[in-house]
Amino acid sequence: MLADLHCHSRHSDGSLAVPELVQRAVSNSVELLALTDHDNINGSIEAHAYIAEHKLPLKYVHGVEISCQWHAFEIHIVGLNFDPADTALVNLLQQQQQARTERFDKILGKLAQRGVLLHRHECQFSGMPTRKHIADALLNKGYVEHPQQAFDRFIGKGQSAFVKAKWCSIAEAIAAIQQAGGVAVLAHPHAYKLSNKWLRKLCCEAKQWGLDGLEVSISQQPMGQRSALAEFADDYQLKASQGSDFHHPHGWRDLGKNLCLPDQCVPIWNDWSIS
Repeated sequence: MLADLHCHSRHSDGSLAVPELVQRAVSNSVELLALTDHDNINGSIEAHAYIAEHKLPLKYVHGVEISCQWHAFEIHIVGLNFDPADTALVNLLQQQQQARTERFDKILGKLAQRGVLLHRHECQFSGMPTRKHIADALLNKGYVEHPQQAFDRFIGKGQSAFVKAKWCSIAEAIAAIQQAGGVAVLAHPHAYKLSNKWLRKLCCEAKQWGLDGLEVSISQQPMGQRSALAEFADDYQLKASQGSDFHHPHGWRDLGKNLCLPDQCVPIWNDWSIS
């Protein structure tokens, strides 16, 4: 089964509306999809309804990507195949959304103190506000030459307009996802630039908190990374997930592209009853 269980729409920091994203997944022969916008499930609910309404040849499970604080790191936990109406999960996501909004406004305030003036409407977000929206706005107004420069000069860690996020803990995210009947997956483990020792510490602690799976297959991976993550999954008895982390239609990070699990992996969807 070609599964893509990590992607983003305009409800967070993706560039496609939900119908466009779903139709692209169908065109790319994706068979199982989860839309995992940052800290909100509005797009997921919309995608589920759209697929059912148009009777598309695509199986769907609800998804979300929750930002968590762990030591000095921001770690992302993907929730999959849960009940989107569960009260505990909805409450946690509301807290996350409030934290996102407060951080966003504080960053705009810090930028203004430097004479870099941005208004909320110039950041052009329709769902969750993210630093990417600020980076794009800085590019559009000519303050930077490319989005990464916005992080390097203004809003990245250690820069003058950086604001530390107040996210939930990994344990809280896992508990909320599982209470909603879902499974919790550690997203893109190598994206945090942890040493091997710290990555093992993360997997060990997260497993103690009930982590179900590890993202093993990602569209853009250096040689050897996929097999190394498969070994991690085996070492900590975690199931394996896969996802493109799709945001925009370009390059190798496309829906369903270059996704497959090594033979020794147990797919996260192995025990799901998907209609």
